[in-house]
Amino acid sequence: MIEQASENELKTLCGDKGYDSEKLRLKIRESGMRPVIPKRGNSLQSLDFCHAICKQRNLIERFIGELKENRRMATRYDKTASSYEAFIHWAAIENRLKIIC
Repeated sequence: MIEQASENELKTLCGDKGYDSEKLRLKIRESGMRPVIPKRGNSLQSLDFCHAICKQRNLIERFIGELKENRRMATRYDKTASSYEAFIHWAAIENRLKIIC
């Protein structure tokens, strides 16, 4: 998940445990962003870890995973960006309707 301070300025970069490295954290800080990446394994959480932001990222990742269960979405059969975007909207609506109904 990425938070934006203004229209063109990124504030926070959120990643999962696979991106846990001090070199990457340093590069993110040098570019003026705040890294929000949990530590791997039994390590202590870093000071820049925010559970609420990572929880939001996890919700988005799970939702995208649900959308990719649809073969057309995962393989991107649509040729134009507008038709692909329309299909994403359709798949998202269909996915939510399955939960409601």
